[in-house]
Amino acid sequence: MKPEKCRTILLVMIFAVLIPLDSMGAENSSKNKLRLDIGVLVQDYKWAEYTDNRNKVLEETGNLYGLTCDIESTKNMIGWRTGIDFFIGQVDYDGRTWSDIPVKTDVLYVGSTFYVDVIPGYRLDSGLWLKPFAGLGGKLWLRDLDDTKTSDGDPVKGAREWWGCVYGRVGLGAEYPVTKEMAVFAEAGLKLPIYARNEANFFASDSPSASLEPEQDFSGFGNVGIRWEQWGIRASYDALRFDRSDAVSSDMFDLYQPQSKSDVYSVEIFWSSGF
Repeated sequence: MKPEKCRTILLVMIFAVLIPLDSMGAENSSKNKLRLDIGVLVQDYKWAEYTDNRNKVLEETGNLYGLTCDIESTKNMIGWRTGIDFFIGQVDYDGRTWSDIPVKTDVLYVGSTFYVDVIPGYRLDSGLWLKPFAGLGGKLWLRDLDDTKTSDGDPVKGAREWWGCVYGRVGLGAEYPVTKEMAVFAEAGLKLPIYARNEANFFASDSPSASLEPEQDFSGFGNVGIRWEQWGIRASYDALRFDRSDAVSSDMFDLYQPQSKSDVYSVEIFWSSGF
């Protein structure tokens, strides 16, 4: 997928989601028990893998584009929220072959993240809404590396990996109504590792698929944003950390997932309504 196609996808998302919602108008969320946010986002994505002595062996960087949907209770002392997003995009790969030859290629990412939290929130007389939270989250994604060539012109097969992970979520958030029409909000949290898996196919001779289980590590996330009437904007950071997996024997090879990490910075524009 070319970068021009990714930008086209983003524009289609914006016109297909935000414009129809704007024509629907918005209700005053303070009079409702639930709040719905629907938006589009752009992510600055980075993935890196390391040897056992912490030398970087590959790096992937580029933009991903997505749709988001979040629902949150706004009335109860013990509330809840849940959300899901879908993303797609192509990033640049700068790494090495198994024989340590430098190569560059493109990587297609398609996936989704989701979460569900319990929020024992408390509203102060000043209007400040404190929102500690705890829950579960997860991420599923395809990482598809294109075939490429070395600088000498030798062909190099790509790889296709299906990733999935589940983690706990704990943290603290807050929202403050600056005016009747405007509110600011922020939160920070920690992901608690539960389970991760990588189903990998390297498309190389004598190298079939392998089921790898990298050890998920603790990682952080956070966001800050502003709501203005029915519209809002949010800037976020989200990380995932994985330790080296155990080696799996596959015919001629002992395969493993090296220490890996992702860092994602995103900007989201969303439409908000109460019901």
